[in-house]
Amino acid sequence: MRPFFRAFGGLLIAAGGVGLASAPASAQVQVSIRRLAIVEAIYLADLLPGSAGARPDLLGFTLVSQGAGSVVLEIAVARENPSPVQIFRGTTDPITLQSGVRHLTAHDLATDGGDFAITDYTVNDDVLTEPGLQSGRLPSGTYVFTVTARSPQGGELDSDALRITLGSAARVDLLAPGAPADAGAPPRVPGPTPRFLWSADGESSAARYRLRVVRVDGEGSAVEAVQAGFPVWETVTPATSAFYPASAQAIPLEPGGTYAWQVTREVGTSGGDEVIESPIYWFRIDGAGAGTDAADPRFDILLRALGLSPELDGFTPVSARLEDGRVIPLPELEALLAAIAAGEIPVLSVRVQ
Repeated sequence: MRPFFRAFGGLLIAAGGVGLASAPASAQVQVSIRRLAIVEAIYLADLLPGSAGARPDLLGFTLVSQGAGSVVLEIAVARENPSPVQIFRGTTDPITLQSGVRHLTAHDLATDGGDFAITDYTVNDDVLTEPGLQSGRLPSGTYVFTVTARSPQGGELDSDALRITLGSAARVDLLAPGAPADAGAPPRVPGPTPRFLWSADGESSAARYRLRVVRVDGEGSAVEAVQAGFPVWETVTPATSAFYPASAQAIPLEPGGTYAWQVTREVGTSGGDEVIESPIYWFRIDGAGAGTDAADPRFDILLRALGLSPELDGFTPVSARLEDGRVIPLPELEALLAAIAAGEIPVLSVRVQ
């Protein structure tokens, strides 16, 4: 039988041996997004299909389907602050789902030829001109990652969003004690338990700093000591300061000894860890501060940190008596207070008589 066509108000219908194509039924589905890898930096290339490689999975997606049907996944990335802007949007081909739960990762969406691969995407050209993207890394800010389940016809079925704050750590600056190792003789530092201070850009809750203190022997180089010397103390901390411990955790700093120190930061990125090194500082422990009863200028800092400065105004401490009757000299008292201020020794109560 020959097919025939009849037009009704602009609608063309084919009959007589030519079947009508029906649209695929959409699945009743719920979607959610979660963070799999805690990193401080993400690269624009991580969002693009076909670049999965060996990079870690950053995001996970869960699809809960009630009944069989098809669904299209849409992934969008936008910066929320500063200066809101859409960055990326990509969609998959229609995916056939059966009843049940399906777990996916960003790796599944970025793998060419996969059942859940993103096949169509756009990147905002305006974002590509931003200075912060010259290295390929997304600039600092808060980003919203959104997954949306749509019917094959484009209707929204469900969506979920995840906010991630990214930093752009590029440097670590040392503040105290000491001075740059290439700026002359090491400055003298009072007390056996100095407080190390540094600052960094791109702060984040995932930041971790490794502090390394080494002894510089004789006329040796501070740089060589840091690179190859045995550390008298090494620690990892999320803070940007640390007291030299007055405990067995570290080798005591000797009066007259010269020491060098450096802080490194390991920035977790989607491509692995990147190490940022600070300059190298050095200092000499003042010999006059040990074995005498002279008050250390840093003693007042410790007292203020413990809230004891007002009670001792006008006094020059020379020693202290512990509750068990043992008398300790000023250097040992300072070390004790430093350990308390650093949180190494808990304080149950304080009484000044």
